[in-house]
Amino acid sequence: MVRIAPVALQYNPRTLWFDPGELDLADGDAVVVRMEKGLEFGHARGIVDVDESELARLKSKLKPVVRKATEEDVARVDDLRQKGKDALPVFKRLAAEANKNMRPVMVEYAFDGDRAVFFFEAEERVDFRDLVRKLASELHVRVDMRQIGVRDEARMVGGIGHCGQELCCRRLGGEFCPVSIRMAKEQDLSLNPQKISGVCGRLMCCLRYEYDAYKDFKGRAPKVNAKIETPRGEAKVTSLNVPKEEVTVRIEEDGKPKQVTFPLSAMDAPAEDAASKRPTSIGEAFDEYADPDPFAGTQATGLFDTAGFTGDDKLAKPEAHHNPTRSRKRPAQGRSAHEGEGHTHRKPRHRRGQVKGGSAAPAADGAASAAPAAGKKAEGPRNDAKKGEGARQGNRRRRSRSGAPGKGGTAARPNAQGKGAAPAKGGPRPGQKSSALRAARIEGAGADAHSSSEGSASPNHRRRRRRRSTQGGSHDSEAKD
Repeated sequence: MVRIAPVALQYNPRTLWFDPGELDLADGDAVVVRMEKGLEFGHARGIVDVDESELARLKSKLKPVVRKATEEDVARVDDLRQKGKDALPVFKRLAAEANKNMRPVMVEYAFDGDRAVFFFEAEERVDFRDLVRKLASELHVRVDMRQIGVRDEARMVGGIGHCGQELCCRRLGGEFCPVSIRMAKEQDLSLNPQKISGVCGRLMCCLRYEYDAYKDFKGRAPKVNAKIETPRGEAKVTSLNVPKEEVTVRIEEDGKPKQVTFPLSAMDAPAEDAASKRPTSIGEAFDEYADPDPFAGTQATGLFDTAGFTGDDKLAKPEAHHNPTRSRKRPAQGRSAHEGEGHTHRKPRHRRGQVKGGSAAPAADGAASAAPAAGKKAEGPRNDAKKGEGARQGNRRRRSRSGAPGKGGTAARPNAQGKGAAPAKGGPRPGQKSSALRAARIEGAGADAHSSSEGSASPNHRRRRRRRSTQGGSHDSEAKD
């Protein structure tokens, strides 16, 4: 066995083998290794023992690990990485002037600092000799141009794939393997290029990962739409589940189609002299999967445990599950005569025209209750009789607009909400409409206006006054006479 040190270089996603010598390296240690063109910086992946036969298959001998990286080496690598980022805009500007088919990708400075590698992507070969001279004269460094493909570009730059993970070429490394559209067909994937292509624009590398498993299972299973023999008659294969290695068939029972799923291992092995190595029949095991027992795979739980039941068990009364707080009955002395034994206590509902502790009164009662207030106002100084007919007509118009007794001499009709009700003693409750206030105000104004003649505001008096005015006289004129 030979000790080797796998090392991942800075800009190379592949892990290379090096000779650690006498160094004891742990996973993640920063090291400086020697390459063909100089020193390089990387991270070790520990020490691995391999067989000498594997070393014999290598094309070249193992390069040595010079030393473990120090703090000065790490700081130097950070400075070189920043110089590479600063040189990339210059590379893009000069490449656009030299050849538009070139697409610069990255600039990597060697660990010794006297050489820089310029990576670019192009579909065809590009003559970059003039570009090399311009880069060397402007950056004052030895220039090494390297053309790469779109897959190499994606592996160097990195990114996120359709699955949400880091790109496989960046995370796993290794050599690129050929991927064909046949691999997508074998796995029953959609042939939409947008779904099976990676960020590089080529077929995704992961199409090859499960291709061998799909190919092996489909070589042992019956084909889709094939006919197989079952104890209940001929069945047709409708689908295959490769991860579970299951086969789904459709069979006709009583004139109705029925889907049955069973593992491939339950099918009968094909005969040795058969032309095809695929199974074409299934034995008595088919009945087990066609009519499965729903409780076969369940464990006994407390929900189905009937050991505690006896023959004398009865159902509980409905009252046992009723909420006692909802059916609380009032004491006998607190119930009224019309409330029966089963009457439950409920909070009274308050309608919009009512106040707590009372109910809306009709308009006639409201007018009667407003009469004492009008009488008190009549005891004061009388209105001047010289105001004339205009003042009385203005009051009459205001009364007719506000819903007070108009020309017809009828009182306001109360509605369902109690709008015509008189306000309670303590005044209207908060949120009540102002119709009750308006009615009381109009009644008081009418009583004050007519107190000079009659002292009360009755509808009969207003009818008599209108009748006299139509006959050619007025109340005021008769008073003057």
